[in-house]
Amino acid sequence: MTITTDTTLLHDPRRQAALLYWQGFSVPQIAAMLQMKRPTVQSWKQRDGWDSVAPISRVEMSLEARLTQLIIKPQKTGGDFKEIDLLGRQIERLARVNRYSQTGNEADLNPNVANRNKGGRRKPKKNFFSDEAIEKLEQIFFEQSFEYQLHWYRAGLEHRIRDILKSRQIGATFYFSREALLRALKTGHNQIFLSASKTQAYVFREYIIAFARLVDVDLTGDPIVLGNNGAKLIFLGTNSNTAQSHNGDLYVDEIFWIPNFSGTA
Repeated sequence: MTITTDTTLLHDPRRQAALLYWQGFSVPQIAAMLQMKRPTVQSWKQRDGWDSVAPISRVEMSLEARLTQLIIKPQKTGGDFKEIDLLGRQIERLARVNRYSQTGNEADLNPNVANRNKGGRRKPKKNFFSDEAIEKLEQIFFEQSFEYQLHWYRAGLEHRIRDILKSRQIGATFYFSREALLRALKTGHNQIFLSASKTQAYVFREYIIAFARLVDVDLTGDPIVLGNNGAKLIFLGTNSNTAQSHNGDLYVDEIFWIPNFSGTA
């Protein structure tokens, strides 16, 4: 029988053995996989009390190992970035479960409970995204982006400026609208869209509004001001007399079609 699993990035055989045991492998199987003597693995099992480790602790250690594998991976794919984000959120949730097990306070398990009975009913915040909504947006973003668009995403993690020479009609405005909304939510930075005309810049706005509606959030305003952190989504035409005084992450649409580019810049 041949059994394979990914243990290449875990260099401690004793830790590898424990993780494999919690995946359901037997001591003889683990010994064969790690090329260790069976009595050695059996000794680790007994001394470290593998069977006595609580299920939630097993999950925590497995999450930590997988997250470490992905973080130190030199070349990451879009799926890797998605998994890193999801694993981080799972670790945060387990931390809440641990707090709840110590206090029995439901508010530790669900932060929304703490505000349930505070005073009168408050109006919902305008342009506000819950943590669950942001997580869902990220999931949609990675699942619906093409690989060449994820290449743009990875470039944005490494470079301050991206100049993209692309084919026409391949979804760049659509993609960067989604990227910008997520970036505003996660960083609090303003997102500025500069196009040859304000009407053209509004194409970004339409895509952003449609993206938000996928998680039942209706965005309004010009600029759009996020209720989470006050970040603004600003839509401008290339009038050098009016497109000034803003700061934030800048997206310039079809840069070489801008009239009098040097004067505008």
